[in-house]
Amino acid sequence: MTTSDDSARPSVESAQNEAPSVLEALQVYRAAEAAMRRRTGAAMGLGESDILALRFVLDNHAAGRVTAPKDITQYLGISSASTSVLLTRLERGGFVERRPSSVDRRSIEVVPTPAAEGDTGPMLAVANAQMADATQELTPEEAVVVTSFLARMRETVDRIGHRRKDSS
Repeated sequence: MTTSDDSARPSVESAQNEAPSVLEALQVYRAAEAAMRRRTGAAMGLGESDILALRFVLDNHAAGRVTAPKDITQYLGISSASTSVLLTRLERGGFVERRPSSVDRRSIEVVPTPAAEGDTGPMLAVANAQMADATQELTPEEAVVVTSFLARMRETVDRIGHRRKDSS
């Protein structure tokens, strides 16, 4: 017997048939997001990695979390030397400061400057608000499905590079 709930739910076969279109839509979204980051970076005189690092520092600062250079290294998946060069660019641009850690004076923490919070904060906030507006069309059930799917995709892509390193 088929209930109304069963008839509304797609079959496993139809879900498998849709997988390529879901992946294609995800790839198109990722390309659009990367283009947005490049445009935002160009407007601010920063590269894509610079924007990602600055956003990471701003988000951590807003949440009350300390950001160390090693955190940026891990977040971006780049070398510590590349992180140092990136932080020098952000520092020279007036976006961040490196200062001794308030907890362990031997380590360094990266903090956004007031100018970065004032100049880039609103620009990134506008982008976030526009993307948040797009999510308002989702039903609560759809939001759960999308969030769960994106979490699984993030876990999957996080494992991909690590498997290669672990197996060598």
